[in-house]
Amino acid sequence: MNFGVFLIVFGSLILTSLLGIIPLAPLNALPLVFVLFGAWLALLGTIIPPSKNPYSTPRILIVGWGAVLTGVSILWFIAFNIGELLPVTFATLIIIAGIAAVGYSFLRAQNKQAAARPA
Repeated sequence: MNFGVFLIVFGSLILTSLLGIIPLAPLNALPLVFVLFGAWLALLGTIIPPSKNPYSTPRILIVGWGAVLTGVSILWFIAFNIGELLPVTFATLIIIAGIAAVGYSFLRAQNKQAAARPA
């Protein structure tokens, strides 16, 4: 399913760039494919139900990889098209990653407190 979504996004961005709907060359639109695919992975990680299988991939890992893929692809797109905005974009992504890390640590601390309380 994920590969199908990747191909749909890839084909539609190439088609829209070739038809002139978006003013980008097909190779310049390639980072956008990875941005949208990373966003899809992050969304998928939040909507899939938790699995009872202990060997299945944790949802937070899917969200994390989607966020990493989206962030790196945004840097790639900015560097490829608007290079002078790259430092600002990099700093913004670092701030967003810091906020996500703090939020995740609060979530982990809350789960540990709930597990430590007797029922």
